Amino acid sequence: MKLDTAFFLGLTMCLVLTAFGPLVGQANAKTRHSDRVVLILLDSFSPHYMAMYDLPNLRKLTSEGVWYARAQGVFPSNTTANHTSILTGAYPNKTGIPNNSRYDRSLDRLRSPLRDIQVPTLPEILAEHSLVAVELAHFLLEGRQAISYKEHGPANFIKALESHDPDLIIYLDMDVDTQGHRRGPYNMQEVLSKTDADIGAIIDYLAKQDKLEGTTFIVASDHSMVENSLPETAPKLLDNLKRAGFSVATANAQIRQDTDLVAITAGCIFLYIREGRLDQTRYDQLLSLLKEIPNTDVFTKDELMSKHADPYALGDIVVAPRSGYVLTSGSGGGIHGIPETQHTTLLLSGAGIRSGQVNGRANTVDIAPTILHLLGLEVPEHMDGEILKGAIPSATLNWRSLLGL
Repeated sequence: MKLDTAFFLGLTMCLVLTAFGPLVGQANAKTRHSDRVVLILLDSFSPHYMAMYDLPNLRKLTSEGVWYARAQGVFPSNTTANHTSILTGAYPNKTGIPNNSRYDRSLDRLRSPLRDIQVPTLPEILAEHSLVAVELAHFLLEGRQAISYKEHGPANFIKALESHDPDLIIYLDMDVDTQGHRRGPYNMQEVLSKTDADIGAIIDYLAKQDKLEGTTFIVASDHSMVENSLPETAPKLLDNLKRAGFSVATANAQIRQDTDLVAITAGCIFLYIREGRLDQTRYDQLLSLLKEIPNTDVFTKDELMSKHADPYALGDIVVAPRSGYVLTSGSGGGIHGIPETQHTTLLLSGAGIRSGQVNGRANTVDIAPTILHLLGLEVPEHMDGEILKGAIPSATLNWRSLLGL
């Protein structure tokens, strides 16, 4: 009886594989889902702008695509670290870009800007497969296998498409960030209307050229923004540290032999302990002082590593305001770099994307592997992100699904 069962199961499998073998093989092969991917990066575009302002073109893309309601950027929510993770699919502990600037312990110096990315970027990966990437105004992609245009905007987009017919266009618009820092995150209608109109002009051009149907749009931000006039929690933190007996430098000219701490302020305060300067007693004293600050979190090595940050590069201790607070209040401009502004914008629309759907969590590191998948490429091992499969209709078939198992 057992022999008969095994025989009939084997026979069934042979018949299935004979009938569906070619179909299964095609499904498992890498399939290209898009003629071209347009990655539109709107620096500092807060997700609530979609509800606050009249943005018809972005809303149309959203209604026809997939919106990620709980998209998150990497920590800290500053521009260089997040754009690097978007372009590489890797977290800062792997990219070598921890923040907008860093203290280089080996050189005993602060360094900025940071451009020494330690893993391949999207244009470099595409170049390995003879695919073409164009970047418009992206500060991180010079010399990284992308055809470069110095300015964003519809005119350069059209020129790039007509001249190179790229597989990937990376389009960076930093006007939203500039305006937000200057006027705060709630006085944005003029600049956002211009941004939306530029996107509309790109869509119209693609439609007129019969290229819209084969195009996938991914619109993402690196971080969001809050007003810097929120209640402050630690307005004189560095002065208080000095009064407690810790010598603190905030610039290279201030770093001396007896300097204990090097500090970077960028939303949070990032504290580096200079080698040999603090014993355990003094370290405990420093930590105790910082943890007494109300409405503030203090992250040390374990917490930072859990956030995929590299404490050696980012700082031994990070002081961060909790939601609804800033460390030091300003006069009404915008601020980011804090945990609250890790909430980002992420929408996918067009070729190879589901329509009219809202999904939950995603991360900036998921963008690069999703782009590679849409272009029919394998995701390299160095990438930490995952393909956003909830946005892409699955065409995978296997013998279990065919048998209903």
